[in-house]
Amino acid sequence: MFKKDYKVKGQGLSKSTKLWIAKVTLLAFFISLILSIFSELIQNSNNLVIAIVILLVFMALNVLSDMVGLAITSCQIENIENSKFDEKLKKKCLLLIKSSDKVSSIMCDVIGDICGILCGVSGTIIVYMMSNSVEIYSLKIFIGAGMSALIAGLTVFFKAISKNFAVNNAQKIVKKIGNFLLKISKN
Repeated sequence: MFKKDYKVKGQGLSKSTKLWIAKVTLLAFFISLILSIFSELIQNSNNLVIAIVILLVFMALNVLSDMVGLAITSCQIENIENSKFDEKLKKKCLLLIKSSDKVSSIMCDVIGDICGILCGVSGTIIVYMMSNSVEIYSLKIFIGAGMSALIAGLTVFFKAISKNFAVNNAQKIVKKIGNFLLKISKN
């Protein structure tokens, strides 16, 4: 009559998974710290134009990193194996695809999410700068709500376009990322 409480035996996390989680958490912390300090230093100049440019840079990084993460995740290994890339490039591209869970985590979750948060921070700073000269409280609310809606709307719009592009051009994007990684590893 009474149901027994059954515990499902989980395999737990392997040492390598725990190490990966620790590394990616530290990476997220330090990237966030560096980008936040950079943003604060520049935006403390109280220059509205600079604050808007920083917002647009963070928004572009957010969209671009999600696009790269999705392209690497959706690219088929067979397409790379059957490609006519030179062997070094093919090897680099295959490594990206075989590590797609980690690459996607870094690109989408670490860089993309951090930039998304910093878009909100930048938007708040812009609203503060704009509403300093406004004395009507309801107008201040409208400026804040409008900025939030604008940031969200533009981010969703550009992410929708970039995700479609990433899925349809995954092999080309992976090739470009592979080429980029080959070039920076030579220097």
